[in-house]
Amino acid sequence: MAILLMVNLKGGVAKTANAVAVAECLADEGHNVLLIDADHQCTASELLLGEEKRHRSEKRRQTLHDLLAEMLGDEFEDASIPPFIVEGASNIGGGYDNLHVVPCSIRIDDFATNMTKAKREHRSLDEWRKELNKKRRILHRALDGTYDYVLVDCPPSLAMQVQVLVTIADAYIIPTIPDQLSVRGSEALLDRLRRGNFKSVRPLGLIWSLYRQGAPVHRQMVERAGRGEPPFDELPAPFSAIIPNAARIAESMEPGKAYPTFVAKYTTDFARRYRGLCAEIRERLNAAR
Repeated sequence: MAILLMVNLKGGVAKTANAVAVAECLADEGHNVLLIDADHQCTASELLLGEEKRHRSEKRRQTLHDLLAEMLGDEFEDASIPPFIVEGASNIGGGYDNLHVVPCSIRIDDFATNMTKAKREHRSLDEWRKELNKKRRILHRALDGTYDYVLVDCPPSLAMQVQVLVTIADAYIIPTIPDQLSVRGSEALLDRLRRGNFKSVRPLGLIWSLYRQGAPVHRQMVERAGRGEPPFDELPAPFSAIIPNAARIAESMEPGKAYPTFVAKYTTDFARRYRGLCAEIRERLNAAR
């Protein structure tokens, strides 16, 4: 099992589009997959569940915010987790039985306040850390025993919910447009993770996304990365699969549509690219073990 974050401190780099496509690709290949939506915009939740199902999850308090609130309680255990997971996600083939979602909530920004309150209830900081680490181990154990892959769609920040999930993650993937600002967001992410002492999670690779062959800066950036020039000598190696900026990808991310198959949704070209990307992800995970 692998818990993977899709994260970049730069917004608009297609974190959600890539997280959804990779989750659907892995599910289409037969893996048991969970996508955790940690972004307060709830876009991945809506893309995989649809508007009605996502709103129903919010009303039922079946969201990441509510799971994390439960995690802060005294009675948190393995059996506490399944009620917050929505099964049968995707708009492909009526939904994949093996693709599940923990939807996000517009209330997720309140989690930082909840964490502060929970911390105050403990006699010491050391006691609080031990208790929180115990809850993290429970969450990791439950996910490890159920899913082959857990993907976390992150906001363009290390918000409190992301900081909690970073501590149970195995690795992170950085979707990046091959331009200066997006690459700078990738550099800032690595710096924040180092300064935040999140050493247990490792970088797995960059995904070149929203790539435009006709843009000289995009071609030059990819070439520089291939040569290992700064700052790419400090960043994780890009995957060879490149995801172009294409109308088809934008169309596939429109909510409310239905598709009979994975290939019908993404077209033969993009289905091939995502299958190649998933193969590279597996290879890098296996090499790191």
